[in-house]
Amino acid sequence: MSSEQAFQVINIKTIKDTNRWSLHPFLSEGPPTSLLASIRRIGILQPPILLRLAPEKYQLLCGHFRLLINQMINPSATKITCLVLDEDTPIKKVLYSVLEDQLLSGRLSSIEKAYFFKYCLNYMEFNEVAESFLPIIGGKVQDHTIKKLSGLLTLEPELQVSIHDGKLSEKTAQELLSLTSNDRLLLHDIFIDLELGGGKQNRLLTLSKDLAYREGKTIKCLLSSSSYQEILLHHEMNQPQKIANLLTILQKNLFPQSSSAEEAFLKKVHKMGLPAACSINHSQSFERDDVTVTLTLSSLHDVERHIKEIKKIVE
Repeated sequence: MSSEQAFQVINIKTIKDTNRWSLHPFLSEGPPTSLLASIRRIGILQPPILLRLAPEKYQLLCGHFRLLINQMINPSATKITCLVLDEDTPIKKVLYSVLEDQLLSGRLSSIEKAYFFKYCLNYMEFNEVAESFLPIIGGKVQDHTIKKLSGLLTLEPELQVSIHDGKLSEKTAQELLSLTSNDRLLLHDIFIDLELGGGKQNRLLTLSKDLAYREGKTIKCLLSSSSYQEILLHHEMNQPQKIANLLTILQKNLFPQSSSAEEAFLKKVHKMGLPAACSINHSQSFERDDVTVTLTLSSLHDVERHIKEIKKIVE
């Protein structure tokens, strides 16, 4: 018998709802309020997808929250319309169904991709998974892409949730894999509490990791010291002030000579009393003695009026 799919009205009690095919096993909260409101307004527009296991027995592939909301809104309902795949449906078509259903809600997060590839690899080889699904998901067709994403599955559930919600960048998450669980969780808490973007996440991670290594400590031990805790627990500083101060003290402790040179440089520049339109910057890490002077004028006409003076200074 060829595999088929069709919309059918199914007895809810015959549906086996597990996390076997879920792309969100890390989510412990209830259904999104936006989905609940939508189904209250207009009903289920995207029916759950089931795989028939036997007569009157089905495995839920997609639609856990849709099924849950339907029961919340209609507690007395005994049946629900679903898209049903026959029991002899090829596994590749099952996987395509799971993927396409999720894509209807938008692009997959990195952690959703990781779980999807995990299920694929239970049935297919790396190269077949890459060739079949990466062009749809978006990404270079290579095994390395899948292997790299798969590493995210070893992270703690709270980190997986943050990746899914866009609060933890994939790049930072990959770097966190090299740390112990305690260090990861501490840094993650700071990232979330201070609402750090990807750039600041990476800078805080790099500075604290390098300094902890140099001092022979764990990151948790390093950042638990009073000098850092005073900043993190300060009641009057706002979040930007806390992260600015935290990064500054980490930078100073990691590169004391460079930090001293920076302070001396800024003091000299301050004493010059330069106007706001003029700024001076040193070379990277003071590798050279030359400095860059930037002069901001209001228009090209102003430059033309002062070009003689500018040339004289340069000469």
